[in-house]
Amino acid sequence: MVEDLQKQVSYDRQVDGEISLLDAVHFLRNSWQSIATFAFLGLLGAIAYIVFTPNSYEGSSQIRMAQVSTTSPTNPFGTSVEDPVSLIARMQVPTNFRQEVISACAYQDKLDPALALSKDVKLTPIKGVANAVELKVLAPSPELAKSCSMAIFELIKSMQMELTTVFVEEVKIKLVTDDARIEAARKLIAKADQSGTAMSAAYLSARDELTFYLTDREKMVDLINSVKNRGTSLISPIYVPNRPVAPKKATSLLAGLLAGAFLGLLIALGRQFWQNLSSASKGQ
Repeated sequence: MVEDLQKQVSYDRQVDGEISLLDAVHFLRNSWQSIATFAFLGLLGAIAYIVFTPNSYEGSSQIRMAQVSTTSPTNPFGTSVEDPVSLIARMQVPTNFRQEVISACAYQDKLDPALALSKDVKLTPIKGVANAVELKVLAPSPELAKSCSMAIFELIKSMQMELTTVFVEEVKIKLVTDDARIEAARKLIAKADQSGTAMSAAYLSARDELTFYLTDREKMVDLINSVKNRGTSLISPIYVPNRPVAPKKATSLLAGLLAGAFLGLLIALGRQFWQNLSSASKGQ
């Protein structure tokens, strides 16, 4: 009789929106077995996830964009052939991934290897560095993570080299034209020296033209050489830790334990609420 009265009082408090500390303690005392059981089941599920999920190793590297020489005083170290955002956008297109890259990353057995690889490769700009990106790839072994990272780096390197090919060819054509003008200016200057008209207007014009084209030629030669010397490069060697990055054992175990306990708590609350409703209906 006393216990029924306590239940009725507890139910009345819950209906009125008031739950005392004594009610909470009483609820936990009656429901701890259910909560503990589901917490244990959640822990078992997390263990199963850790056991059956293959290990994943992460290869990380930092890649500097290819550059060309410039004469801008604000950027004496050169200009990147493309910005990191443009490269990241291009690497999201599956058709850019060649067969040798797919094989190096062991994606050849997937349903759509190029599409899967384009989604799994992670490229992000490096904060504070305008001409570099960070590359991260996941693989089932450290060796595969390293070979995949290197293959993707070589792919980016060749893609950026292709961007400069047309530009370099145009510079070479202009270089041939400048060489012809330099030769003509030299002949005119030599002729003026022989005739003793070194201070003539034609001589001075030819001299200025020779100086201009020699300077321009030096810039173009420096630009062509910079394409070879400032190609895409690794800021530091590719790093692959020996410990897998996934599955995260401690995180998985804690998540399974908390999720199971929370589910058990919800079930216990639902059962308690149903019992209170049944008791109230019987009391009426």
